Amino acid sequence: MVPFNSEQEKINIVTRILEKPYMDLLSDWVFKHILQNKEILLMLLNDFIPEEIDSVELLPNEVDRFRPDDKNIIMDVLCRTVDGREFICEMQQKKKQSFQKRMFYYGASMAHSQLKPKQAYSLLKPVYVICFMDFSLEHETDQLVYRYAIREQTSGEPYENLLSIIFCELPRLHKTSLEGLGPVESWFYILKNMRTFAGKPEDMGTRYAAIAKAAQMNDLPDAERIQYIRNMITEEERLDIGGAYYEDGLKDGAKKERNEIARRMLQNKVAPETIAICTGLSEEAIQALS
Repeated sequence: MVPFNSEQEKINIVTRILEKPYMDLLSDWVFKHILQNKEILLMLLNDFIPEEIDSVELLPNEVDRFRPDDKNIIMDVLCRTVDGREFICEMQQKKKQSFQKRMFYYGASMAHSQLKPKQAYSLLKPVYVICFMDFSLEHETDQLVYRYAIREQTSGEPYENLLSIIFCELPRLHKTSLEGLGPVESWFYILKNMRTFAGKPEDMGTRYAAIAKAAQMNDLPDAERIQYIRNMITEEERLDIGGAYYEDGLKDGAKKERNEIARRMLQNKVAPETIAICTGLSEEAIQALS
């Protein structure tokens, strides 16, 4: 990463984030935000899971620890059907070491959490891990979606079909428009390109209208807009501008730098409400800097 050389560059990155009419769906914060809409969540699940799903219940995304020293697990989106099937939906922007093992651990943890003391093993229900990835792994074939399950090595006979891991490798789609795309390809295209849409994406049609609405920047309350900015800056490793300004108990040096950035944003005619969102300062404090 090339470090910022000037305060103006810091200002520019924040204003570029705010000027886009639609949020970046590759951001895990936005991914979680839009999938809180059950209409969107159900559409996604039915497009990627072969069994029909009529309704889901959203669950807390932090899994209870079985022992105090167990590894903490926080998933992007976790939901369950009426019949007990569980679905983990993840967005992963960067390839990280042991990524595949982490996805397996997530799925295995959910399977383990299904049974209480003295309950029969027959009550176990299938767990699906669906991960959208902004990178590609090495495979022997070239396809958009890779589906993994426990199977007998020679015959391919499934082992109860209790754990499925689905990798959706977004860079493998090379289409330049939604025209003629099926549901899976359409999801790939929208997730990759939503932030670049300059106006209302008419070619998304009525089927994906709910996604466009949920991803609109202008509809976000201020508190959620701060969360989005923070997430975007962090994930793009541009935290020269963000982290210290959002944390409680700022040190004097960080406070001074925050005020200086706010003053420079004012000089560049950035609206006070935007500066407030970016820096955490009140509008009254910002006006006092002018």
